[in-house]
Amino acid sequence: MGIFDFLLKRERKSVRLGRSDIERLLAENETAGAPLELKGVDLSGADLSGLKLDGIVLTEANLEGVNFTDCRLRSARIRRANVRGATFTRTDLTGSDWSQSDLSGAVMEGTIFRNVTMFSTKLVDVEWRDVIFEGRNTLSAAKMPGAHLPGAQLANTDFVDVNLQGANLEGANLENAILTGADLSGANLRGANLTGAQLGANLASADLTNARLVRAVLRYADLRGAVLTGADLTEADLEGANLEGALLPDGFIPPT
Repeated sequence: MGIFDFLLKRERKSVRLGRSDIERLLAENETAGAPLELKGVDLSGADLSGLKLDGIVLTEANLEGVNFTDCRLRSARIRRANVRGATFTRTDLTGSDWSQSDLSGAVMEGTIFRNVTMFSTKLVDVEWRDVIFEGRNTLSAAKMPGAHLPGAQLANTDFVDVNLQGANLEGANLENAILTGADLSGANLRGANLTGAQLGANLASADLTNARLVRAVLRYADLRGAVLTGADLTEADLEGANLEGALLPDGFIPPT
């Protein structure tokens, strides 16, 4: 690519589209049988509710404030996109990829998360309400401090290096979840099911009261000041864990 082509590419503005444009493009594309590719378009504020958008490619698109209520976004690829403040009420996200996108302030109500990829996705101040988590979701390196997900079904989820600082995960099911390198400092994990979870993580000042940590791997975890009162640590691996100032279950003898 020559320097002139490069400059043209830099100056090219996003194409502005609305609901009618998407409906037309979907109809035109139906006979082709290939996913609709709309990389870099501007759909900000559009009402796309109820549309079937399976396989759509919206990488680097501006989707701020888009209404995805009752949409199907199965296998969609929406990477490095601006999705701030979008609404995902009863939206089916099965198999979709939102890696490195910004979904800050989005509304997730009754949303279906099934085998969804959100690697390094920004999920700050997202409203999580009655979200359905199924399959194996990948949220590694996601940024979701203060996430409010009490009672959520998050078994087998990949949370490697995720930022869940101060999150509310009380009573959540995190069985066999992978939380290696995660920041769970100050998180509420009271009564959470962490059976078999990989927890070589920052759990400083976390509340793990009555948590189930059976066979959990807590090797070299930072548990300084954590509350583990009433926690079930049967067969848990605490090799190298920092338990300074932690409140431990009655009768529990820390590894030496």
